[in-house]
Amino acid sequence: MRRSLAPSQRNKFNSPLTVFTALSSSPHSKQHSQNKSDPPPLDENRDCKNPRSFSVVYGKPSKKKHKVWDGDGILEVDGKSAVLRDTNGKIIGQTGNLKKCDLEDGTILFVGSKEVEISSEIVQNPIGTTTDVSVGCVKRKSSCIDSPAASPVKKDRKVLGNVHPVAVGRSTIVQSKVKTAYEPLSMPVPNDSHQWQCNTDNLALSPVIVEGFLCKVLRTHQREGVTFLYNCVSGMRDVQHKGAILADEMGLGKTLQCITLVWTLLKQGPYGNVPLAKKVLIVVPSSLVQNWKNEFTRWIGSHKIQPFVVDKNNRPKDFNKSRSPVLIISYEMFVKSHEDVKENKFDLMICDEGHRLKNSSIRATCLLNEVSCSSRVLLTGTPIQNDLQEFYALVNFVNPGILGSPAQFGRNFEKPILESKEPHCSSETLDNGKLKSDELNRLTSDFILRRTQELIGKYLPQKTEYVVLCAASELQKKLYSTAVKYWTERMDELGDREMPRHLSVITALKKICNHPFLLNSPADDDLESLAKILGDETRAQFVIQDSGKLMVVESIMKSLLGTKERLILVSNFTQTLDILAKVCSRNECNYLRFDGSTPVSQRNSIVSQFNNLKSPVQVLLLSSKAGGVGLNLIGGSRLILYDSDWNPATDLQAMARIWREGQTKNVHIYRLLTSGTIEEKIFQRQLKKTGLSENIVDSSDSNCVKLSKEELRDLFTYSPHDKCLTHDSLNCSCLGDGTIVEDLSYDSDANSRDGRDCQIELQPSKVPTSLRMNQLLHWEHHGHPVSESVIREMLSEHALKFVNFVFRNKTS
Repeated sequence: MRRSLAPSQRNKFNSPLTVFTALSSSPHSKQHSQNKSDPPPLDENRDCKNPRSFSVVYGKPSKKKHKVWDGDGILEVDGKSAVLRDTNGKIIGQTGNLKKCDLEDGTILFVGSKEVEISSEIVQNPIGTTTDVSVGCVKRKSSCIDSPAASPVKKDRKVLGNVHPVAVGRSTIVQSKVKTAYEPLSMPVPNDSHQWQCNTDNLALSPVIVEGFLCKVLRTHQREGVTFLYNCVSGMRDVQHKGAILADEMGLGKTLQCITLVWTLLKQGPYGNVPLAKKVLIVVPSSLVQNWKNEFTRWIGSHKIQPFVVDKNNRPKDFNKSRSPVLIISYEMFVKSHEDVKENKFDLMICDEGHRLKNSSIRATCLLNEVSCSSRVLLTGTPIQNDLQEFYALVNFVNPGILGSPAQFGRNFEKPILESKEPHCSSETLDNGKLKSDELNRLTSDFILRRTQELIGKYLPQKTEYVVLCAASELQKKLYSTAVKYWTERMDELGDREMPRHLSVITALKKICNHPFLLNSPADDDLESLAKILGDETRAQFVIQDSGKLMVVESIMKSLLGTKERLILVSNFTQTLDILAKVCSRNECNYLRFDGSTPVSQRNSIVSQFNNLKSPVQVLLLSSKAGGVGLNLIGGSRLILYDSDWNPATDLQAMARIWREGQTKNVHIYRLLTSGTIEEKIFQRQLKKTGLSENIVDSSDSNCVKLSKEELRDLFTYSPHDKCLTHDSLNCSCLGDGTIVEDLSYDSDANSRDGRDCQIELQPSKVPTSLRMNQLLHWEHHGHPVSESVIREMLSEHALKFVNFVFRNKTS
């Protein structure tokens, strides 16, 4: 006998069959409040003696991992007594000695001679009205996912309006006076135009309803996200463009929303209940392949669907031989085996961390465009990272041609918007840029959905963010001044003829800020002469006191010893992770490491071990490039971003690893910067880029940093005596005692003018919580000497003299 799904899971509808009005649309950027559709909290103290009823599947007792169920039924529990009935109401099992009281979805128990698994609880309708519950009773052969039992019902060629069949197919309809314990989620009904264009077979309209086990776990914003994605990929919004970008910030559950969408499309459709999708392609970073598989198991169940995951044991060309409808593959593996993948016709493509496709000419983007699939969903926490051309590339990938050709986009949008950001531009140019920015937002708002972490802040524990300006050691100051002098002399020698090679010097400056010992590593050829100069002044031995930032890290690490808190140390450089590993060993801290060299097969194990409260691990060393995307690291409550990337998305992604669903502890996130150095300049440039993203969506690579000669001169200016250049640039009048001087109210036009091309672009704050990083005027400012209470909260007592300035923000 083959493994089989429960019959109810193979039919087209689960209870209830009543068609509900689609969720009313609301502006995507507005904050949503919790309502009755949010999953209710579990009642741990519920009395198990109260009569309760459950939808279940039953079969012969078996020790097999994948059970073979005979049918659906209803389990009635009253105290220790339980009665199992089939779909016709016939008693097929009962017991008077029920031992389990913690009955919930997935619980397996024995009633009489039957093994029973609970699917969901049903509660009596308090007002006595009836709700139809469709329960299938037809056995069929197994498959990796259930296929619709019904043959499509053809009708005369006409627009059917809002008429819905009560049931379609060979299901048996059982009338039961029960009501589901969740708010049903029904997808929108096709309008007349969609019916004429898409219902060419004249099939009857059928309701598309998200299954109950998913409805119960979806929060309000996730329900709206599922509806939004369904509207896009089904062509409800635009039949010619079926793509969507889900640009929610990190931690809002983009994966769950997509899994709900996939399951719904594989099971149902609006015409004759023919499923909208038969095959789905999911392309993700290599570090998230196993995570996606785990999420399918978590939310759907391995007995209902088993995605085909491409790894060392499963080759893409074997996908056709499997019965799975979902293919999960990494970007790297897809590029290697795209010919095998292209042999399949997919009905839906999902690209996680889609900002990887920001360049339309890169190989992955070109090859994905060759895959036959019109409905595409791109997931990204930051749709704009460096420039508007990247934004265009993402939009053009999901909806080709919707913004015109690259030249048309540059002429109509990019040029006027960027011109309005130039300093001293005319009022006419500024107004035209604002007009084009609004028009671009309007054109893309139909298929781009972005929500911020403000939506889930009320569900999560308190988050405290710190931007800590650290004092440089004497050795750091000496080396930094030498490197800056070297570059300035090269600049003066070349004059206007050419630009000196600055990226290697920037790398050297970053190494000095992290720890001078890093200069002992092999240097680039471009930096050979500078390396020789600096090498004469660098210590041959590692001394922790040579780095102010490292002293702050060790102070925090020491304070956490003996506590139940865990620390995540994030860096862009593997050599810096080596230095941080030395600090862990020096303080006898058990640590794990996750970077680009970590085998893919071990990555999920490392994350699970860190999140396991029983493991002895205290610290996780994390590469922001390899592990700063998509990972759930709720086992940690403190995270230190040791160095910053030019791309704000890289840092924001890394910092979002711990403040997310499932976190139970208060969270502390630190960003360390060395005062007066290039690290402050990079941070200020990040603030500007974050503002650009909000202007377009909410209203890079370091080797490709584009800087003018004036910007380079500013970048290489060193201010060894300044405690905090960033605070000075804010023109803030505070005393540095942590008091926010005033609740600033901004004029939008004035704000746009003042923030055009300055290093910091401030946006108005509508709420006192979950502030953006470009709203530092709303943060607490703690100047030197930083108050003892803040130092204690930061756990930096052992490094007091190395803390120059602190920006602090609390989200509760």
